[in-house]
Amino acid sequence: MNPSFAEDAAWKERLAQGELSGKSRQLFAEFALTRVSRTFALNIRVLPQPLRDHVLYAYLYCRMADTLEDDAHLERGDKARLLKRFSTLFNESHEDRANIERHMREFPEQLPVAWRFSAQWEHLLLVHAPVVLIPFLDFPKPATRVISRCLREMCSGMGDFASNPDMHPVKTIADLDRYCYYVAGTVGELLCELFIQHTGVREDRALQLRKLCVSFGLGLQLTNILKDLHDDRDRNVFWLPEDLLIAQGLTLQEFFSDSAADGRKAVYRTLFSKTQKHLEDALEYSCLIPRWDMKLRLFCLWPLFMAAETLALLAESVDALTQGVRLKIPRQTVKRIVRRTSLFGWSNGWIHREFAKPMQRLEMAAQHLAPSPILHKSPL
Repeated sequence: MNPSFAEDAAWKERLAQGELSGKSRQLFAEFALTRVSRTFALNIRVLPQPLRDHVLYAYLYCRMADTLEDDAHLERGDKARLLKRFSTLFNESHEDRANIERHMREFPEQLPVAWRFSAQWEHLLLVHAPVVLIPFLDFPKPATRVISRCLREMCSGMGDFASNPDMHPVKTIADLDRYCYYVAGTVGELLCELFIQHTGVREDRALQLRKLCVSFGLGLQLTNILKDLHDDRDRNVFWLPEDLLIAQGLTLQEFFSDSAADGRKAVYRTLFSKTQKHLEDALEYSCLIPRWDMKLRLFCLWPLFMAAETLALLAESVDALTQGVRLKIPRQTVKRIVRRTSLFGWSNGWIHREFAKPMQRLEMAAQHLAPSPILHKSPL
C-alpha cells in the first residue's frame, strides 16, 4: 500500500474512534497541514518554537475558512452563514472557556453531512475541527489577539464576497485588491505581528514591516490566481477585473477565445505588472527581518522566490496558460531555491541579485505582450 494512503487510513481510523487529545492533537495538526498545503508544510518546519505552532494552527484555521468560502457545492447563503459562525470561535478573551469550547465542539454539526464521508482532507479538517481549535485556547494572549483579529476580518470579507449574487463580483482592480486582502493580505498581517512578537524588533523596524506585510500575502495570492485562471473558469469562478476586460473590448466568455489574443495579452501584462510590484514589496519585507532570525527569513524567502519563478514562467507561457496547461516550476528549481537561500539568505545584496533574475525574465516576456491602455495604482 502507498505509505501516504496508509497514513491517511490510520488517521481516519483514529478520528473515528473519538476526539483526539494531548500530543495526538499536535500530531494530527502537523499531518493535516501536509494534506491541505504541502508547500506550506515545507516552510513551517523551519520556524522556531513556539512561533511554529502558532503559525501552524493559524494557517489551518485560515485554510478552514478558505474551504468554506471556496466549496463549489455550498450555497452562497450557507457559505456566509458558516463563515460568520466560524469567526465567532475566535475570541481574544478566554474568560468563558467552557462556553467557547462547547461552541467549538458544536460547529461541525452545521456542516453538510456528506463532508463526514468526504475523501478531501479540507472537508475532514472541518468535520474534526475541535481537534485543532481547542489548542487555540491555550495560546498566549498576544498570539490569540493577532489570530482572532485575522480570522474575524478574513471571514467577514469572504462572507461578503460569498453572499454576492453576481457571478462575477470583481468589477474593478480595486475589487480584486479587496478580495486578495481578505484571503491573503490578512494572513500577511497575521504573520507580521507574530514575527514582531517573536523577534522583538524596534518600533521603527516594526512600522516598516507593517507597511509591507500585506504585499507579501497579495503577491503570493495574485500569482496563484493567474496560475489557476483556467481551472477557476472551469468552476465558473472569475477573478479577472471586469474593467480590464472592458478596456480591451472583451467579455469573460471571450477572454479565452483565439480571437481575443491581443486584448488578453494586454490584460495579462497589467496583472503581471501588478503582481510583480507586490512581490518586490514582499522582497523588501523579507529583507527587513533581522539577519540573525535566519529561520524567519527562509520562511518568507522560499515561497517568495517560488512565486517569482512561477510568475516569470507564466509570462513566458501565456498561450499555454490560456489553454489550461498546468504550469509548475521544476522540482530542481524548488530544491535550488531552498539550498541557495539557506546558504546566502543572510545577505540582502545576494537576495536582491537573485530575485532580479526571474524578474528580468518576466520583464523580457512582458515586452512581447500588448501594452495595456489603462494604468491602475493599487490602493494597497
